[in-house]
Amino acid sequence: MLGFTLGVNYWPRRKAMFWWRDFSEEEVLEEFTQIRDLGLRLIRIFLLWEDFQPYPDVINDAALSNLGTVLDLARELNLLVIPTFFIGHMSGLNWLPKWLLSKRPHERFLTFSDGRVVDVGAVNIYEDPKALEAEELLLQTVGREFSSHPAIHSWDISNELDNVFIPRSPAVASEWLAFVYKTLKSVSKKPVTFGIHQEDIEGDKNFHVPDVARWNDYLCMHAYSVYTDFTDPLDPYFIPFTSLLTRELGGKDVLMEEFGMPTTPGKTRRIPSATGKTIMLHYLINEEEAASWLEKTLRLTAAVGSLGAVYWNFSDYHKSLWGRPPFDRAIHERFFGLFRGDGSPKPAAELMKKIKEELEFVDNIDVRLEIPGQYYRNPKENLKMLYFQFREMVGDVK
Repeated sequence: MLGFTLGVNYWPRRKAMFWWRDFSEEEVLEEFTQIRDLGLRLIRIFLLWEDFQPYPDVINDAALSNLGTVLDLARELNLLVIPTFFIGHMSGLNWLPKWLLSKRPHERFLTFSDGRVVDVGAVNIYEDPKALEAEELLLQTVGREFSSHPAIHSWDISNELDNVFIPRSPAVASEWLAFVYKTLKSVSKKPVTFGIHQEDIEGDKNFHVPDVARWNDYLCMHAYSVYTDFTDPLDPYFIPFTSLLTRELGGKDVLMEEFGMPTTPGKTRRIPSATGKTIMLHYLINEEEAASWLEKTLRLTAAVGSLGAVYWNFSDYHKSLWGRPPFDRAIHERFFGLFRGDGSPKPAAELMKKIKEELEFVDNIDVRLEIPGQYYRNPKENLKMLYFQFREMVGDVK
C-alpha cells in the first residue's frame, strides 16, 4: 500500500451511472487528466451490475473492453484504480439487472432496472444459489482479465451492499464475504476490501467490522458528517473518528473510501431531496465553508493514521442529467463534486491541490478508543459515547 493517498470517486460529469452504455474514451481521458492535475492518485470506479452482467451466465464483452480502456488510461496518467463490483446501491437507488429482482418491494429504496425505476428489491444475493453462481462468474471473469494490470490498486467487493439486501445474520454475511474474497484471490493477488459505511457502525445490519476484517486485506469506511444526527454537518472530527473506530473494531488499516459534502455557491441551506423512497431535508453547504471543513478533515484523517481519503465525488453532474434517476428526486446528489457541473473547479478542488504534499508531514495523533466488548448490542449509543471520548482526547484542532 502507499502512504497517505488522496483520491476521488468517479462518475463522468455528463454520463454519471450511464457511462458504460455510452462510453467515451476521450471523455475519460479528459476527466482523468483533471484528476491527475489536482495531484490526486487514486480513483474508485463502479462496475454497474446490469451493464457488466446483463444475464446471470453472460459477461458483457463491450463493458469488459471499456474497463480495460479505463485502466490503460489510468496507467498512462500514473493513476491507480479501485474497481468496485456488485453495484448494487448508488446515490439513493439500487441498480440491478432484471434477473436479480425479487417480487417483493424493497423496504427503503427504489430500484433502477432495464431503463426504468421499479418498486422491487433483490433476491437473497448472499444465499440464493443462482445468484452466487452468477457472482462467481463476474468475479472470476473480471479478476482474471485484469489480475496483473498495473493500474489496479485493489478490488472493492461492493458499495454499501446492505442497502440492497441485509444478510439475515452476521454468520451469513461473513460466509458470503469469505466466498467472494476466496473467489477473487483465486484469480488475482491484488488487495481486496469491502465498501462498508457508517450505517455498519452506527447500527447493526449484520456486516460487523471484525467479521468484515477477516476477509479484507484492508478496511474502508464511507462516512458523511452531513448525514449525522448528533453533531454539526461541518464537524471536521467525525470523518477521522469513524476511520479510527473502524480500525480499532477491525484491527486493520482503514482507507476513508467515501466522504464529501454537497455544496452551493450561495448560502448554506436545506432543500427537499429524496433519500430512498423518502423525501427529507438535506443540506447544501456553502462552497467556501465546505473547503474549510475539508482542510481540517483531511489533516485530522491523516493524523489518526488512515491510509488515505477518497473524496465523493469527482464532479457535480451536468444539468442535462437532472431529469434522470437518481437526480430527478435526489437533488442534493447533484452537487457533491470537486468540480461544478460546468467543469469549473470549486474551492475544495483547489484545496486538494494545495494540501497534498502537506499531508505527508502531518503529526500523528496517538489515540486509543475504549471499545465496549459487545459493541453491536447498542452500536448507536456506543458510537456516540466513543465519539465524545475521541473529542475529549483530541481537543480542539485548528
